[in-house]
Amino acid sequence: MAFFNDIGKKIGSAAGATAAKAKDLAETTKLNSQVSDQEKQIEKLYTEIGKKVFELDRDNLESPVSELCGKVIAGQLTIAGLKQKIDDIKNAKEPEETEK
Repeated sequence: MAFFNDIGKKIGSAAGATAAKAKDLAETTKLNSQVSDQEKQIEKLYTEIGKKVFELDRDNLESPVSELCGKVIAGQLTIAGLKQKIDDIKNAKEPEETEK
């Protein structure tokens, strides 16, 4: 009988340990999710800060971010030019389509 009691205790102990591990895993997953949410929020805030700094310093050649602002402006000009080409292509095709 002692043998069965000993096995019962071991099974109960193993089940308790498994339940504790599952609880720990669930808690860890929840905490990792919260960490991820906070990191995403911080990235959004960094982006907002960057946009505000850009708007304040875009024309300030003495700014420590002057070179980066110049690259952003160059990128914006490139985008504007590409969008203009897209519009030109669309507008050039429209008369052909109406003739058919």
